[in-house]
Amino acid sequence: MFLTIKNLIEKYKTFLKYIISAGLSFGIDLVLFTIFVVLLKPVMGDISIFAATLCARIISSFFNYLMNRNAVFKNSSNNSKTDTKTLVKYYILVIIQMCVSSVLVFGLHRITTINETIVKIPVDVFIFIVNYFVQKLYIFKK
Repeated sequence: MFLTIKNLIEKYKTFLKYIISAGLSFGIDLVLFTIFVVLLKPVMGDISIFAATLCARIISSFFNYLMNRNAVFKNSSNNSKTDTKTLVKYYILVIIQMCVSSVLVFGLHRITTINETIVKIPVDVFIFIVNYFVQKLYIFKK
């Protein structure tokens, strides 16, 4: 059986929407991370990576949660109990990914002396792939 472009898009529609949502969120996160590192590094040194990660991820994650809940996994219900449950699960994942991201970016930056923002890109791409499955199978499962 031949798969047309339309069939492929239909088959992978959720993942394609996730890529768009994650891409927008990643853009927000990366820009904010860079701004926060620039502002905090003179005061905090390399530890600014942790503070910048926290500040940027708090802002970008709220945008990402709303996009994933309402557009990607279409789990927007009028049930506030369900919304609270998914929000708590989502932010547990965010806390874990923030810790993993900041520790890996910090460590790789220290080892390689490559710019923090450059190091953050492949680290967060790896986290993005893992997060898709966690969100689809656990957080926003139908």
